[in-house]
Amino acid sequence: MKTVYIVGAGLSYYAGLPLQSDFTKELLAARDFDEGPSQAMVSHLDEFVHRVFHLPTDAEPSQWPELEDIFTFIDLSANTGHHLGQRHSPKDLRRIRRVLIARIIRMLHQSYRKAQRSSNEKWVQLVNFVKRLNVTESRIISLNWDTSLESIILENHPGCHLSYGKSIRPAVFRGDNEIETFEADSASEIQISKMHGSMNWLYCDNCRRIFWFPPTETLKVADQIIRKDEWKTIDPEFKPKKARGCCFCGVELGTRIATFSYRKALDFRMFQRSWERAERHLRDCDRWVFIGYSLPGADFEFKYLLKRVELARAKQPHITVVSGGCEEATSRT
Repeated sequence: MKTVYIVGAGLSYYAGLPLQSDFTKELLAARDFDEGPSQAMVSHLDEFVHRVFHLPTDAEPSQWPELEDIFTFIDLSANTGHHLGQRHSPKDLRRIRRVLIARIIRMLHQSYRKAQRSSNEKWVQLVNFVKRLNVTESRIISLNWDTSLESIILENHPGCHLSYGKSIRPAVFRGDNEIETFEADSASEIQISKMHGSMNWLYCDNCRRIFWFPPTETLKVADQIIRKDEWKTIDPEFKPKKARGCCFCGVELGTRIATFSYRKALDFRMFQRSWERAERHLRDCDRWVFIGYSLPGADFEFKYLLKRVELARAKQPHITVVSGGCEEATSRT
């Protein structure tokens, strides 16, 4: 009996990452940093929230709009080529979106490293679960961007390697501005489908190739998201590192992540491959195990996928829900 694990933010919480309800607080913690890119990003975001939502630039995290609202306002305007007010053109809004994504990636990476050093009770529980996991016989569908689960799997199953799908190539960073792809051994692969993209992926807008990098290198991926000309607007004093180009065509690499928006742009090649793979996993596995995932309203497309596959199967899957929520919330999920 093969098992597919559908994991959400509740699982990443055991790896030290904040739940989505605490994202804003953790994002704005960079206000207290002495210097660096994260502080500059947060200052830029504070100014945007001040202009659009009429809050003071030092507003408490509890006063900020929900991140779903911010992303959705941006997407509804930028994706249709419209301004959001007089001062924010579609180009400006796309920059704000990239700044927000880059800051989230840095925050998640820092939270994971902090939890790894502390190794508290929740961390130990997650590691013990991963150690007992038959990774080659299991399939994983992740609704998260972060790579905390992948990191822990690689640390505790050293003979295995990650597989996000044949069209997503493994790569490593070389020097200050180069990348290099390599072939992985398919005999010991851990099959993971990232439904909303991943913070260790980069994409070439020219030749449309997708690359994934070791989870330990996510900060280098974050450095690629904001372009050099955009840093002149964010912080003219900051000197960004030179962006890396595609090893096949040389065009500067970027990323695509489906944000918390209620209008997720999922009709994109990077996501379509992952969704097709996830559908195969749901169709072929006899057991569906949900861990720390409560099917939020913003994920309605995934709810529909689950229902469609479940109804199409000749035999119903055995479903298990693992949740840290109250009994009522777990029952509703």
